[in-house]
Amino acid sequence: MADLPSRRACGACTLCCSVMKVAMEPPKPAHQACGHCTAHGCGIYVDRPEPCRVFQCVWLGSQSMGPVALPSALRPDRCGVVIEINSVGTLIAHCHRPATWKREPIHRWLLDRAAHLQVMIDTGAETLLLDRDGAVEKLVFVGVNKETNERLYIREKELANV
Repeated sequence: MADLPSRRACGACTLCCSVMKVAMEPPKPAHQACGHCTAHGCGIYVDRPEPCRVFQCVWLGSQSMGPVALPSALRPDRCGVVIEINSVGTLIAHCHRPATWKREPIHRWLLDRAAHLQVMIDTGAETLLLDRDGAVEKLVFVGVNKETNERLYIREKELANV
């Protein structure tokens, strides 16, 4: 399997090391800095866990796409949001701080995506579903998909009807 992402491609960005949950021993919780993250990147880069080896955020993945590459202003450490796409095509914005997603230019970019995709905002304190008009709905965590290991959510208002 390819060894992505490389340090050079990520540059100084280590935001995924802070906001992402990593299945490692011991497990690294979401929205907590990894103990192996240093000012120069991963302190165990050569021996980092498999989830870290294969993870590639949307910004990094776009950099090999020439004219459609996301601009440097949307690099996670600059906009404060790590973007990933899960197995069903939902775009997930993992925020460094709860309101980071509301700052430009990431806010406009997320709204543009919400016109065509499901966009979830993970603020650390709550998970929201973003509508194309900027409205949000609170989502409630209900479990983990055993096949994909992805978190499952339901709209809070639908939970009341269950």
